[in-house]
Amino acid sequence: MSNQRKPNFLLIVVDDMGYSDCQPFGGEISTPNIQQLADNGVRFRHFHTSALCAPTRSMLMSGCDNHQAGLGNMPPMHATNQYMQPGYEGVLNKNVLTIPEILRGTGYHTWMAGKWHLGEHKERRPYARGFERTFSFLGGGASHFSDQRALSAFEQPHTKYSEDGETVEYLPENFYSSDFYTDKMIQYLSEQNDDKPFFAYLSFTSPHDPLQVPDRWLDKYKGTYDSGYDAIHEQRLKKMKMLGLIPDDLTENEGSGMFKKWNELTEEEQKDQARKMEIYAAMIENLDWNTGRLFDKMKALNKFDDTIIFFLSDNGANPKEPAFYKPNTEELIAKSYDNSFPNYGKINSFISIGGAWAEVANTPLSYFKVTTYEGGTQTPLIVSGTRVHKRGVVTDELLHVTDLMPTILDYANIKYPSDNKDLKPLYGTSLKPYLQEETKQPIRNEFAVLGFEIGECKAVKKGDWKLIFMPPPYGKGDEWHLYNLKEDIKEEKNVAKEFPDKFNELKADWQAYAISVGYIKSNGESAVQKLGYEEFFRFDAKHRTGPKTKAKKSGTRNAKSTTPGD
Repeated sequence: MSNQRKPNFLLIVVDDMGYSDCQPFGGEISTPNIQQLADNGVRFRHFHTSALCAPTRSMLMSGCDNHQAGLGNMPPMHATNQYMQPGYEGVLNKNVLTIPEILRGTGYHTWMAGKWHLGEHKERRPYARGFERTFSFLGGGASHFSDQRALSAFEQPHTKYSEDGETVEYLPENFYSSDFYTDKMIQYLSEQNDDKPFFAYLSFTSPHDPLQVPDRWLDKYKGTYDSGYDAIHEQRLKKMKMLGLIPDDLTENEGSGMFKKWNELTEEEQKDQARKMEIYAAMIENLDWNTGRLFDKMKALNKFDDTIIFFLSDNGANPKEPAFYKPNTEELIAKSYDNSFPNYGKINSFISIGGAWAEVANTPLSYFKVTTYEGGTQTPLIVSGTRVHKRGVVTDELLHVTDLMPTILDYANIKYPSDNKDLKPLYGTSLKPYLQEETKQPIRNEFAVLGFEIGECKAVKKGDWKLIFMPPPYGKGDEWHLYNLKEDIKEEKNVAKEFPDKFNELKADWQAYAISVGYIKSNGESAVQKLGYEEFFRFDAKHRTGPKTKAKKSGTRNAKSTTPGD
């Protein structure tokens, strides 16, 4: 590596795209540019994120667990005993370094365009966390057009855009999120006037709700989804088997049973559901088209071949309807938006794909975003480029979003400052030896443990085994389930009683994980409702409502005393 120019890095993150939506993972949605990445790289079936956007992004940027990076819970979901506690600051904290902070200090250009969701205050914006050029959306979701409408009143305080650290008051009239973010990244690439390597972070807000797309894209998928949930699910399942992503004998996933089946819907409801999925699909094709524009510019500038490209979704497909975002209600949405059928997908509409389509989007996995079932945390990962020697489909390697930072540093031949006692330790591991085919060793062996928790949805994975705890409405909230994922990808058979020793082993692994990362069990009292959303989003330590905690030794540096609990 010392005799070779350091590589460029392009990190592409899409928002709430389902596991099987894009072509390389079995989807019917046209994504030829993402397919190009897959054809020239490796696609992984066992890549995991958090079940929610901001926690995933905190781990992606830092390589550290979300509970140590500041997103132990995602605003505004904090309980009063979690609010402003260490690891629960609601923003990317100062106990971690970001990829651009490290790379920029070693001669890299660092650019970002798109969703940040890791802090709205000036000192928390991407421009203050290592990026030299930025056009960023600071919140979790909003209108994709120039009106900047927030998802709800509680989301309003961080629903804003920032350019190079300064708030953007007005957007161009023709603004559409995916188009504009790509324009900005193309601008940054085009303005480079030296031969330094770069780290570019293109972070789409698409296809996060509200489902919206420019007019010329509205009817791209007209009629595609008229056949309904089961037909699309079966079609994807067949394609995934052909691609080698899933076993040939895998049967259809019966789903959670929480939503009406297609044949239980009225003709009008079927028409409504099909239209929502049409617009969702168009959003994904649009973001693929935009990646193609970026690739074309990179090739024209002779910067494509020396770039390692990562493509992923930040979590599983989104089941949430507009009324999910507090304090929205169905009545408020109906009154505040034009959700008439002809206006679907246009400005001043607010629609989502809902739970039934989210389950289809995550074929063959169970459940969706907000849960720690596989449908919530397993997303597509493609790593592509001439410096990536591995090719094809990998189904037997367990990966985590925190692996990307150490992989990037390894390729850049840069060491993480692990001797700095003020920094949290990296949670992930470098994939470079595997991607370079320098080793035949697995990325993680059968004894490696990965822990997950957000919003009291918990899981721990170890080898083929997974232990999961799910609160209502997606679980009873009173028991843990054990699954053997090698035999039961769909998490349908709880084998806790058949394998009590394995159950106890993974339960102990969960407890160790919870203590090591500083998990704080929610007391069930909403901080945003107690403080009011304006005060909540000040993220001011004077508003701490829970007990102060003291650090104690527990095997991982700076771990904090907690009550892991169930």
